[in-house]
Amino acid sequence: MTNTDFTLPVVTLDRVIDAMSTFDVELEPTTGSLDAATANLNGLPCMFAVLDSVVIVRCDVPTDASFSAADAGLFLAANQINSVAFGARVVITDHDDMLVVRSERDIPCAAGLSDEQLNSALKAAVDAVIGAQDAMVAAAEEMSKLGSETAAAASANEE
Repeated sequence: MTNTDFTLPVVTLDRVIDAMSTFDVELEPTTGSLDAATANLNGLPCMFAVLDSVVIVRCDVPTDASFSAADAGLFLAANQINSVAFGARVVITDHDDMLVVRSERDIPCAAGLSDEQLNSALKAAVDAVIGAQDAMVAAAEEMSKLGSETAAAASANEE
């Protein structure tokens, strides 16, 4: 007789915390109604949230730019990151009139995940989210450089 029970374990915050501990990362559960935990990874604040059908790995990095005086270069850099298959998406959002660079990756888990699948998915998500933040720094610097060169060329043409 063959076993036809292919039920995978439900993904819970406790399982995510246990999985991340295998990478020597200690997640701190948040207080409140959201089933989430946080950690500082490579100096960046990361959040892990477990919903019914998805685990969200997110990193929000505040900038020193205000939303009211936003530089288009940051938005162009996010579009550059999102235009390639990077493994995480990046958005620019605002919090208290300050721009925040948010990188995020979802892990589908509605059908459940084995421990091996969860560990692998979390590692890939963390690598992608941190990598997207690093790529944003490089892309934003490039966009800023291009903007300065364009402004200098326009100024020289006016003279």
